[in-house]
Amino acid sequence: MPPTQLLPREVTMHPATGRSGSAANWLLVALILTIGTALAGASSDPPAEPSPEAIAALIVKLGDADFQRRETASAELKAIGPAAVDALLAAAELDRDLEVAMRARWLVDTIPLGMPHDPPEVTRLLESYKQRDFAQRVRVMHRLLRVDDDAGIEALARIIRLERSPEGSRVAAALLVREWQADNRWWPAIASHATAGLGSSARPAAAFARAVIDFSAATTPPARDEALAAAATALTQLERTDGDHGSRREAADEGDEEDEETRSSGDVTEVGRIFARTQIAMLLAAGRKDEAIAAAKALLAAQWEGLPASQIASPTIETLVWGTDLGIPAIVDQIHDTRPDLITANPLVACAAAAAERARGDLGRATALADAAFAAIKAQGGGRNSRLMMQSGLLQARWGCVDWALRAYSAVLDDPQSLPTDYCYTAILAAEYLHELQRDEEAAATFGRLFGPNPPRRDFNLEQNLAQLGRDQRGTRARADFFASCAAAARGDAAEQRRLLEAALRSLGKDVDSLIALYHLPDNTPDQRADALRRINEALRQIENEIQGVPDDTTGYNEYAWLVANTEGDAEKATRYSKQSLVKSFDNSSYLDTLAHCRAAAGDLAGAVRWQSLALRHEPHNQTIRKTLERFEAKAAAKP
Repeated sequence: MPPTQLLPREVTMHPATGRSGSAANWLLVALILTIGTALAGASSDPPAEPSPEAIAALIVKLGDADFQRRETASAELKAIGPAAVDALLAAAELDRDLEVAMRARWLVDTIPLGMPHDPPEVTRLLESYKQRDFAQRVRVMHRLLRVDDDAGIEALARIIRLERSPEGSRVAAALLVREWQADNRWWPAIASHATAGLGSSARPAAAFARAVIDFSAATTPPARDEALAAAATALTQLERTDGDHGSRREAADEGDEEDEETRSSGDVTEVGRIFARTQIAMLLAAGRKDEAIAAAKALLAAQWEGLPASQIASPTIETLVWGTDLGIPAIVDQIHDTRPDLITANPLVACAAAAAERARGDLGRATALADAAFAAIKAQGGGRNSRLMMQSGLLQARWGCVDWALRAYSAVLDDPQSLPTDYCYTAILAAEYLHELQRDEEAAATFGRLFGPNPPRRDFNLEQNLAQLGRDQRGTRARADFFASCAAAARGDAAEQRRLLEAALRSLGKDVDSLIALYHLPDNTPDQRADALRRINEALRQIENEIQGVPDDTTGYNEYAWLVANTEGDAEKATRYSKQSLVKSFDNSSYLDTLAHCRAAAGDLAGAVRWQSLALRHEPHNQTIRKTLERFEAKAAAKP
């Protein structure tokens, strides 16, 4: 991404009179007066702080031609402190005079984020926040969003108000508003905390967040329309001021590595998409479906401007799937009407279009698109199609298109020219997907393509190819035996189930799912139950050693938490480890599922329902997650 332009081309800086931004300064004074009036109305002792007019005048002086006057104004504003914060933030983000904006931002940076009533965990997160680079600050925002009992929401909203850069403020706002959904039963509590943190801030990101909060609380059509209008105004302002000051990617400038979630959350374009999508969801919730579809089509089309088809496939797919999941698959017409070349140029776009058509009930058109995409991939011939075919199967599985996904997986596995690594990975993906669908006989048979007595492919080194995929052969073989044990259990063959679990644990003694199944076997004798518990404790010690050896790897934390949550052990430690896995893999659906199980194990069924609901939000077509949520909800409803 190119560096952000600090000044528009038509604005110049002069050392003496006639400094830039004078007109904008007077407009800003009017804005500050409006903000200040609201602040003054809330004050119980008006003489104790300067008037809004005085604060506005001092801010204008931050851009004075005389250096000493600028310094004096800075000192006076710093002495005023929190009473000037919203006016300073408006200047930092909206003033076209770079001198005013930079000095206002510096002054804001001296105002602490923490409050005396913050709980200890939130205080710890905020203490070093301002000293961290952009990527690390985003990670703190993630953690504040997920503090228990919404205790970090007020602080996150405070960041929207006080963060030193517009980019940081917008990322925090995007994380907050992304939590709103029309059916989110936990949103009212979130909104209450957020309102306290936002205060009277007039920053564009704060204005948008407040509009979402107001919309969610509105009980009449006029009130909803008013909130939608406020959201549209704030969104326009966000688009107009986007990137005026500061670096969009401070972390990149500082050379700090970022994970994928941090990059997407910190990217200005992605943040803008979150705001736009939230506005579209609001329109839909207000019953203005036609407007929502039109806005979603415009969002889809905006990704195509000036770019060839090869560079816009992924954003197009992602936006189309988002719209389909939201309930407006008709946005696919934007592709049919204006960019049909995207469908013919990229089979994965055709697969996404097919999923959209399927969701709106046009099975004929959906099938035609899916079949054409499948044929286009196969037509590439030889091993060249195996990677793309595997990707199409993975995407269609995530979208809930079971038959198309399994067709793609089978095509890779049945093709003797599929690349060896693609063949191995597809066998794993297909087996896991079949297990999720509770088709364990087929899952075990799929793994038989790798480990069976007569596997169809012997033209490659299995261990070497699994290693290239980051898979241990022992663990993969244990997974195959575990799936076979699940199939035996479904048949009612308890003896075969036990035999296969023992086989799995001979391959990998710490295979957590096999240990859990062994622990819960209904025909366990007291000695067998004790032996299962001994093995579990041994596995926990091994996983703990692996965590200590590689503390940045999230897998160990998740495995430890999952094993304890489904058997016995230190539930508090398991919960702590589960949360740690989410620090670097923000909102990973599998890890959220683990945390929900930890909550259930600790007796917190309400918490289990909440975390499992969040997991399902990220994977709405995952049947295992959905069924577990239904089980937690039933238990919570039955709890006295």
